[in-house]
Amino acid sequence: MSEDIAILSAQIKWEPIDADDDMTEEMYLSSDEELTALKQYLGAELPDDYVWFMKNIGRRVINDDRIHMKLNGVSLSCLDWFRDAVDVLTFTKMASEKDDDGDVQIPANLLIISDSISRDNFLLDVSSENYGKVWFRHHDAKWRMMNAERADGLVLIARSFSDLLSKIVNNTSPGDIDFNFNDDDDIL
Repeated sequence: MSEDIAILSAQIKWEPIDADDDMTEEMYLSSDEELTALKQYLGAELPDDYVWFMKNIGRRVINDDRIHMKLNGVSLSCLDWFRDAVDVLTFTKMASEKDDDGDVQIPANLLIISDSISRDNFLLDVSSENYGKVWFRHHDAKWRMMNAERADGLVLIARSFSDLLSKIVNNTSPGDIDFNFNDDDDIL
């Protein structure tokens, strides 16, 4: 599996690492210890393709027009980078805590691997029934009610992390930038 994700990752245009600001490639990558902490929190293994990506590409910014496409009615234009393991753990923990009403923002067994400025989430599933699938969860409950295919407001984006990158790489007709807004929807 690592070979597939490596080939796909090499075909995506990533924002260059800014060496002028003393940035190094290692600063973008997740360590074994950070990934182990994430696995321990979840009580589940992470998909091999995702682990390879986090250890070899990491939190690089996507600089590829092929990201401008729709999958299952969801625009990927707001997907501009993937979080590193420390951020994934932090944001997943925060979204898994109960709010004042006793609700959590995301269902169990999901990791927030990326999010948009308007708090839309791209989620990686580690549950046994949907292991490795990538989901989208819009920040607005009204949007979720009208567009989600599941009662918990999720829309399937890809069968795996590799499948997501494959869809980007194989997009031969990038569309216009679109951020999953309705006419009356505002960035919060």
